[in-house]
Amino acid sequence: MKRVLTALLLAASAAALPAQQVGYAPSRSPYRDVDQSMEFALLGGHFSATPDPAGVAPQGGQLASLLYGWHATGPLFLTTSLTRIGSQRHILDPLAANKDRGTETWPLWAFDGAMALSLTGNRTYHGFMPVLNAGMGFITDRHTNSDVGNFQFGTRFEFVWGASLRYIPASRWGVRVDLTNRFYSMGYPETYYVTGKDGQSIVGPRQSKSFWRNNPSLSIGLSYLFSH
Repeated sequence: MKRVLTALLLAASAAALPAQQVGYAPSRSPYRDVDQSMEFALLGGHFSATPDPAGVAPQGGQLASLLYGWHATGPLFLTTSLTRIGSQRHILDPLAANKDRGTETWPLWAFDGAMALSLTGNRTYHGFMPVLNAGMGFITDRHTNSDVGNFQFGTRFEFVWGASLRYIPASRWGVRVDLTNRFYSMGYPETYYVTGKDGQSIVGPRQSKSFWRNNPSLSIGLSYLFSH
């Protein structure tokens, strides 16, 4: 009987104490769940190509990108994107006395797939969601033939990585900023190492015939969020 009375007194005492709040009330929490599982984003920005020794690779330019994202599970998202880069490049003729044949418009197209890890899970913090991205894809100039100097950029495999900042103030619309690095190889034909009529070659004999370059880009755009 004494044990029962003691238990009742303890229960009454606990009920009389003011409740202690842990964390935030839902209405005051800085975190908000993102209910929509998919995203379409249209972005524009600038692609910064790292110069190559010969100066014949496609250069930097304005870009436009269409991105699709899907929330796979927890903090993991999967994305795919199609990007057009308004690039130019110099044309060189290694064997001519005047090697420089001018600059031509030379757009690039890139198709990539990536995994994206949200640092706040599937929710925003004060409307923001920082994301880390890594993936791979292809970049191409859609040219099947070499130029007059026997150089060809063609289609190249690329690794992509970077970071994104998504701002989602509403359930359907958002803004995202993407910082992306494209890492792909470059190579020169044998003609670039041959002495031309002016007594010089385009590159020296120690220049590697194949090498990799980092090419960063920054873009910003509007997102539309939805679910099936």
